Amino acid sequence: MAQQKNGPIIGLAIFVVLSILFAVFWYMTWTDNQLKAVALVNAANKEQELNGTVKDQLAQITALKSLIGEAENAEVGVGDTTDETINGRVLKKLSELAGDGTPALPNLNSALEKTAAENDKNTYTAADRLRMINLKDTEYGQLGQSKDTVIAEHKAARDKAEAELVKQEALHSEEMAKLESEVKKLRAEKVEIESQLATYQAEKEREVQDLQSDIAQKREAIIALQKRLREKEDLTFDKPDGLITSVDHESNRCYINIGSVDGLQAGVTFSVYTQANSGVGKTSTGDIKGQIEVVDILGDHRAEARVTGQDPSRPIAADDPIYSPIFQSGQALEIAVAGRIAIDGLDRDQFHRLVSAAGGRIAVEVGDEGEFSDGKGQTLSSEDAPKRITSRTRYLIIGDIGDDADTNDPALIDIYKRIQTNTSTLKNAAENYGVYPVGLSTFLEHLGYKRRQIAWRPEAAGGFPSSLAHGSRSSSSGSSSGSRESSAAISGRFSSRKKPTSVSTGTTSSAFGNWSCRQPTVWFNPIHSKATPAVRRVAF
Repeated sequence: MAQQKNGPIIGLAIFVVLSILFAVFWYMTWTDNQLKAVALVNAANKEQELNGTVKDQLAQITALKSLIGEAENAEVGVGDTTDETINGRVLKKLSELAGDGTPALPNLNSALEKTAAENDKNTYTAADRLRMINLKDTEYGQLGQSKDTVIAEHKAARDKAEAELVKQEALHSEEMAKLESEVKKLRAEKVEIESQLATYQAEKEREVQDLQSDIAQKREAIIALQKRLREKEDLTFDKPDGLITSVDHESNRCYINIGSVDGLQAGVTFSVYTQANSGVGKTSTGDIKGQIEVVDILGDHRAEARVTGQDPSRPIAADDPIYSPIFQSGQALEIAVAGRIAIDGLDRDQFHRLVSAAGGRIAVEVGDEGEFSDGKGQTLSSEDAPKRITSRTRYLIIGDIGDDADTNDPALIDIYKRIQTNTSTLKNAAENYGVYPVGLSTFLEHLGYKRRQIAWRPEAAGGFPSSLAHGSRSSSSGSSSGSRESSAAISGRFSSRKKPTSVSTGTTSSAFGNWSCRQPTVWFNPIHSKATPAVRRVAF
């Protein structure tokens, strides 16, 4: 009931509030309209003023365009530097007036002032140049007059020289005619002489060819005859290098009559010949009875040597001559070597040491690969190598030159071919100097080389590999001892007992020459005095 009584009051209150709000809104709207009307009037007035100003500026711009010669509708283009606008074209003209590489002039007045100054300057310069030209023209006129005088003098001299030249040419023509006549005559003589020379050369070439052919045939004949004579007579001009002075067969030592004065060195080997030999250094080695190796130099003409081998039936004795193919007192001899060193127990380095120890020198050699070298490892060319063989070269040692039938290896066959080809080259050079070719084994036998000791063990199959020829003797001193083998396990000389060696009290047989009466019980190498029953060392 109460709610029904308050309803009209609330409605009236709401109406009153809304009426007040509407009145306030209408007042505020009317006030804002009044202000905007006033602003609109002010804006209209300002627009009229600006339109007047714009019309005035446009009139000024039009007048300026007319003044500078631009069309009325041309675009000014403030800030634009292209040629499409007045601003760009004016700036370009100002830059042209300012000159290349200089900034544009600030305005047209400056440009006009500079142009006027340039015109004044150019006018002054032109006047100054005209004055200078006039001065130069006067100078050149005076100079021309003086030159005309000089030219006239030179012309007179030239005319005189031409006259002299004509005279000289006439004389020269006469001389040339004479010379040409002489040249023709000399050419004819030359042709005749050349013809005679060609005929003479042809004759002489035939004679040279005939002589060369004859020389080659005679050379081959001489070489063949020398070879046949050498094989038939085995001549030698070598002499013994020394003599055995005494022998101690008990210690396998001997003494020789050459020493330090003769240039002897320890390590040199010699072959020992029989006293009744037919000559040392021969191809036949039947007179060689043993080999020795120098172990110590005792004096000017005395040295101690070790007996490295000897013929049991012809033991080394005093006064036996000794010989080495490359040792010569006070002189170093040269040899040449061709082929591989294929001797059991000896390689190329050892062979070099043998030659060097004997005082010899290898002038040239063909190595294991078929290459030429100077004996010191320095490779030689095929042109230089034959020149190393000279009159100083004593021997050409021929080693193993290979056999193609012994192998199917292509690389080894090529090596054999190189060795054989280069060996032939050295042989031809040796034949020109009469150098004596000798086989490697024969040379080593003359040199006194002996194979080193070999080792044998009792348990090895096949038995003892050597005959001990001096283990016993025949009852007849002159007979051969034959092939006797020692039945003892080891010689008493090498046992631990220190029993002195027995000495013969009888007379030495003449079959053994003048040698020491102390005879060994067995021919073992005395250097190996500490041999054990397990290993026997035997000298070969």
